[in-house]
Amino acid sequence: MKNAEQIEFQTVAKRYAQALSELCESHMVERKEVLKDLENIKEVIDSSEEFINLMKNPEVSKAEKQNITTKVFEGKINKITLNFLLYLIEKDRFNIIPSILAEFQNSIDREYNIVHIEIVSAVDLDDNMKQTIKDRLSGKLQKELKVDWSVDKDIIAGLVFIVGDSIVDTSLKSKLQMIGRNIIK
Repeated sequence: MKNAEQIEFQTVAKRYAQALSELCESHMVERKEVLKDLENIKEVIDSSEEFINLMKNPEVSKAEKQNITTKVFEGKINKITLNFLLYLIEKDRFNIIPSILAEFQNSIDREYNIVHIEIVSAVDLDDNMKQTIKDRLSGKLQKELKVDWSVDKDIIAGLVFIVGDSIVDTSLKSKLQMIGRNIIK
């Protein structure tokens, strides 16, 4: 179970993501464009320890942080996204950009009926097999799927489907474990 601080952190990120959605709507900016901007910002954050240390440094003024951020991102991201980023710095919320990105992505996914799913197989599947599985699953769920594929030889055979907190395990390993538990009873 999440603690109160995590819930509050997520709630704040949701509010900022909602505010950003409203900004997009009022300025007639495509939300998918802003999503791409947020992904680019996160990529810079993840790849530049120097930039992140600067943003965390309490000795650097907010104005200096905003100036540096403007130099880094101006002309590379939408003006709405840049102004939003500068606002986050002003409010000492720069550290929640990854959470805002996740919440913003979730709202777009809900709007466009998209589900992110991880599918684990025992062997590497060819592109035709992946497409067949994706098409069948998409048809059953009546949703567009964004699939992350991975291989885990330990599952022996079959597939494991992971959507959010839900797991559907059709692997042979899982079935053998179930048989073993039933024999012990």
